[in-house]
Amino acid sequence: MAMRVDPRTRHVLTALALLYTAQGIPFGFAAEYLPVVLREMGYSRTFIASMFWLQLPWQLKPLWAPIGDHPRVRPHARHILLALQCALALATASYALFPVATALPFWFALTALSALLASTQDIFVDAFAVRSLDSLGRGYGNTAQVAGYRVGIVLGGVALLHYQTRWGTTPTLLACASVILLAGLGAFALRQDAPAQVALPSAAPRPTLLVVLDQLRAVVGPGVWRVAALAVTYKLGAHTASALIKPMLVDHGWTREAIKDAVVLYGTGASIFGAALGGLLHRRVREASALGVAAVAQAASMIPLAMAAAQGAPRGITLAAIIAEHLASGLGTTVLFASLMSATHRERAALHYTVLTSLNAVAIAAGGYAGSITADVAGLSAAVALAMALSVAPCALLFRWSAHSARSAGLDAAEVEDSLTVRGGSL
Repeated sequence: MAMRVDPRTRHVLTALALLYTAQGIPFGFAAEYLPVVLREMGYSRTFIASMFWLQLPWQLKPLWAPIGDHPRVRPHARHILLALQCALALATASYALFPVATALPFWFALTALSALLASTQDIFVDAFAVRSLDSLGRGYGNTAQVAGYRVGIVLGGVALLHYQTRWGTTPTLLACASVILLAGLGAFALRQDAPAQVALPSAAPRPTLLVVLDQLRAVVGPGVWRVAALAVTYKLGAHTASALIKPMLVDHGWTREAIKDAVVLYGTGASIFGAALGGLLHRRVREASALGVAAVAQAASMIPLAMAAAQGAPRGITLAAIIAEHLASGLGTTVLFASLMSATHRERAALHYTVLTSLNAVAIAAGGYAGSITADVAGLSAAVALAMALSVAPCALLFRWSAHSARSAGLDAAEVEDSLTVRGGSL
């Protein structure tokens, strides 16, 4: 069935895709380029995994997320986003000041700064998405998120793995910064605020840390802790596996050109296709069914990766493994984030959704460490087996998911069940 959306929703989806594309470009430097360079320089998998702590702002952003829900800030969210986009473009251009080989600490510092800017932008973007998309639009909204983010990663990753040698470092990085700036301007022009909400009685201001602690208690309390547990564990196996791929390719003599083609181009195409499937799956079936299907797909995608690791990463099976892993990861990410949106309280969307997605960000670092340390100590095959086991474990959390999601969002479970029947039944 063709996707039917009203013009305002199309504007929302386009704005989301542009903003997430801008976020993905500096992350492409960190996730696609630096692991290859560091492995070529002789660093261990564990050291490369530790680079993800430069993304610590993604885990810590709940500390400043309440500002996105403040009634004095919300009317200015579009201008704040534009300012953050400009700052992110400037940080990206600053990579050109020094080459990575002679200024690794400088590149690390810029990576952390870019993560701070992008994670802060993400607070406002996610709140906008939660408040603007209905239950049927969340799947497509998260398809726009995952696809836009992957396009940004491919722009950043391809730029430094491939076009740097053709154009030079400075022009390449300035081109990436220009894309970020143009994406921000485009989103600023397209974005419309969500429909006005009924004003709630104002409460006395409270320190941000106390607000965050209250929200943390709300998402791990009785009846709703499964939502938080799923946010932490659902992508843990996929993150464990993804940390293994680029070091494995370098170890087995793959060139930068071959890595670019396999991981950045084919892998990104598979991720975008998986994100589209995830949006359709979330729209057509109940969330628990969609989450279960995607979890099994993530586990199954690691079978060719295990074969590639055992055979020394030959091109055919390794390329199939990369495509399968990226496709399943795109599918799982879209379904997970759409489901977390359904479990988010709309009136405190910036903080609540930020807390949930930050729990997933914790899994990125934890999975990277788990896979890298296991590979360094016990071998690559053992690390892939661990990733496969971690991928199926979250299925135990899906029992009575609709009720837990409804309680987390402050809704009546029957109300949620009624909205889900619009999707056309369940598997």
